[in-house]
Amino acid sequence: MITVGDVLNMRAFDRIWLAAPCAEAAGREVVGVGTLDHEPFTGAYDLFSAGEFVFTTLGFAGLHPDLAEEALLQLIERDVAAVAVKPVALKELPPRVAEVSAARGVPVFFYEGRYMERVIADLMNLLDDDAAEWERNHLIDLILAPSDEQAVRSTFFTIAGVTGATIQAMAIRAVTEDDASLRALQRVVEGVLDGYGERWDDVERTFVCRYRGMLLGFVSFKRPPLRAIAISDADLAKCIATAGPLVCGISQEVPLGEGDIAVRQALAALRTAEKEGRDIVRWTTLRFDAFRTAAAADRLYARSADLMRSLLSDYDADHDGDLGATARAFACAYGEVSRTAEALFQHPNTVRYRLKKIKDVLAVPEATDRELAALLQLTYLA
Repeated sequence: MITVGDVLNMRAFDRIWLAAPCAEAAGREVVGVGTLDHEPFTGAYDLFSAGEFVFTTLGFAGLHPDLAEEALLQLIERDVAAVAVKPVALKELPPRVAEVSAARGVPVFFYEGRYMERVIADLMNLLDDDAAEWERNHLIDLILAPSDEQAVRSTFFTIAGVTGATIQAMAIRAVTEDDASLRALQRVVEGVLDGYGERWDDVERTFVCRYRGMLLGFVSFKRPPLRAIAISDADLAKCIATAGPLVCGISQEVPLGEGDIAVRQALAALRTAEKEGRDIVRWTTLRFDAFRTAAAADRLYARSADLMRSLLSDYDADHDGDLGATARAFACAYGEVSRTAEALFQHPNTVRYRLKKIKDVLAVPEATDRELAALLQLTYLA
């Protein structure tokens, strides 16, 4: 945002000063720039809008000073950001203008400096830079906040008419991969979730839709759960199991504005179910896999872990070493040297020597083996 204070600091002015006292003048927002070079009775003052910083010499008032007073009063009435007068035709502010300026909070300045056109050009560049910065900031905000909770709530309402306090998602695959089987399974799951909703008073709505060769099911609740894992969580898994042969991942119950997280959790739980050959997996039971999934999905975490691994692999490449393999084995052994040595078919003293080198390479030479194990477990988590 550009303010009157920002304009006052422009280099284009040799000197600029308030023509009459006006409280909080410097904080007024400037959204545009304009020039005044015609008499007030032309009717063209309607073109000036609130927030403009208006420059003028009031040259038309050289022979008729009363026109200067009328022109300034009309600009103040339109709530411009400020008026800057080059003291050519007007050397002092008329008392009536000073009174209205103070009352309306619209400052009037006198200034000395470069040609008015140069001053205006500098201000226009300032406004353009501010607009470009706002756009950049907006784009950065979008990068840093990939999901807006209000937008998520609105999207779920559009998709399923959901308005509850929380939501739980299910990602479901049919055992037989064809469209007819998926549609048939959808009807069965819809019936199962309807029955689930009838048993639990807190259920606001249930909904099932097809999505990329699978089903996504949703249950919205009227109020948040009283515990970390809702009492209804296990019952939902039992209900889904009655739908017949399927593979399903069930999310945690989360606030509706975080419904996108529920979908991600359900998809991750489904992948675990498929990998482990299980029918139904609940996100709330994943434990280590939940953190591995979250770590793999977070780019900042992934980049941090990649840095640690790369430091070790670069050292190994330069010294024909085995620090990377040792670090991974040490992490998997939860910091036990003997188990690490067995996994690598190495003597424990060899492992201890490598651990010392690992600490040096990772710039944590004073870390204990337990602290190093914690760091490496984070590094190799995903």
